[in-house]
Amino acid sequence: MVENKFGELICKLRKEMNLTQKELADKINISDKAISRWETGKNFPTIEMLYTISKFFKISFQDLLTARMVSSTGEDKDDVFPEIVKEFNSMSKRKIRRLRIALVIVLAITLFVAGVHFFTLSYNRFKVYDVVVQGEELKFIRGTYVETRIKDLLSLNNLNNLDVSDGNSVSVDIYYVEKNKEYIIQSFSSLDNITFSNNQSYIKIDDLSDYLDKLYLRVKIINKNNEVKEYNGQLEFVKNFSNNKIYVNDAIDVENNNYENLTSNEIETILLKNNFNELYDNFYYKEEKEYRIYFYLDTNKVEYYDGNDISHKYIYNLNSQELQVSIYDKNNVEIENYEYDNKNDKIIKCVIGRCKNYQEVMDTLNKNILYLFKK
Repeated sequence: MVENKFGELICKLRKEMNLTQKELADKINISDKAISRWETGKNFPTIEMLYTISKFFKISFQDLLTARMVSSTGEDKDDVFPEIVKEFNSMSKRKIRRLRIALVIVLAITLFVAGVHFFTLSYNRFKVYDVVVQGEELKFIRGTYVETRIKDLLSLNNLNNLDVSDGNSVSVDIYYVEKNKEYIIQSFSSLDNITFSNNQSYIKIDDLSDYLDKLYLRVKIINKNNEVKEYNGQLEFVKNFSNNKIYVNDAIDVENNNYENLTSNEIETILLKNNFNELYDNFYYKEEKEYRIYFYLDTNKVEYYDGNDISHKYIYNLNSQELQVSIYDKNNVEIENYEYDNKNDKIIKCVIGRCKNYQEVMDTLNKNILYLFKK
């Protein structure tokens, strides 16, 4: 009969700690009958329980495993070892399977929480508005309002086209009216850069979007004789874009390119107001340091040339929204030639070159000329 070394070892360790079988069983969460069967050699703990016992008695797991291997009734070490290995492998596989399941659950929960957090912070938190001024003498003022979760930004363009002679002083106020009382949000002493955010305002405003329906623009021009000419108008905001969709089609046009409602007289007025010179009937011209622009009123075509060493020629049709691009190197050799449909966002014809810089071209045209005609 094989000696019960495991039972003797458990009994010895238990008595050294002055524990009864019942007290030991309570501490390792099993029944006192199981302790009795171990010490008498009638049964033996599982591999998982050996880990618990080794931690409790602070004894080597290997010593416990060896004692168990030689303590089976009627079996020697070689007979018991394969069964121990089989049980150990089974236990390891169960642990690995449980660990994998736990990792998958933790990963799924983490992704879900991160998704909810991102959705809460970002969904419909980015909005772009086109801004126009409703005032008799300010009707050509355009601008952009951007609303984000952190900051709101308002920018107005084209004020420098107001008639300001040398020596005159200027003041610009953005204000709102509430209960017949006026509150100035921001003031400027120049017409060149009317841009500010809500955290730059004179009064504390957490969310500028709460005031969009009651914002006004006032421009005062004071001459040398202290005579004041005042322009007033209410700001009108038209939503252009919002990230309120889970999926946004890249082809969505966030620019408002509807020029059809402008009459020839309205376009002519805009051109003259913005310092275009009429060279002859239906042909207007404007030259700046960086570019030259020709406008053909009879066809509503814009012809744009830049002032760099490499010549860029852009022709844009306001009615069809089709763009023709020609680019030449220093030797006047054409290196790019294509046609692009801005309305449907596609290349119509590619003659020379890569034909991929149409977005940059449209940005240039929008910045320097097309913004004047957008409704």
